[in-house]
Amino acid sequence: DLPGFGQSQVPNTTYDVDDYKKIVYMFVNKLELKKINLIGHSFGGRITIKMAAENPDFLQKVVLVDSAGIYHHSQVKTFKLLIASIIRPLFQFSFMQSFRRKIYQITGSEEYLAIPALSKTFSHIVSEDLTSYLPQIKLSTLIIWGNKDNNEASTIADVQLMKKNIPNSKLEILKNAGHFSFLDKPEEFNRELIKFID
Repeated sequence: DLPGFGQSQVPNTTYDVDDYKKIVYMFVNKLELKKINLIGHSFGGRITIKMAAENPDFLQKVVLVDSAGIYHHSQVKTFKLLIASIIRPLFQFSFMQSFRRKIYQITGSEEYLAIPALSKTFSHIVSEDLTSYLPQIKLSTLIIWGNKDNNEASTIADVQLMKKNIPNSKLEILKNAGHFSFLDKPEEFNRELIKFID
């Protein structure tokens, strides 16, 4: 698990994508891994894009699954984040705790509730546009997307941009699959993944 997720410790400083990328490099080096096929889903796609753009010797192929990485300047999203940051101090009062989840759901800022200590890290990560890194990826790349993925951080326009800008890329769109396309359509996902790796 990356720092701040799952069983891993929450970082005591603000991280950006480069910090998470360094951790993956350290993991690869520690385990002395060679000939890797790196698969990145959603936020993991951001890390994968940055690593793949460096074309390290140990990396063979790249798979981006409903990947984030294209910056979206949205006034609605900015407004929601502003509201979330304003109301966050109110939750120090115990009588406000029962309203906490409902308010964050309404503002679309549940990540503040899930991991409040990572709110600045999330802000750093989602505001970085990785479009300029895409043409630097020289490795064979598979892009898998769920056609019903309506996540704000990864849109159908993003996948077209990724396909266009990554020179040696192939796109597979899975029908009736959402942001977690590998869970929605596991057989189709695995078939395309294995075919690509083989």
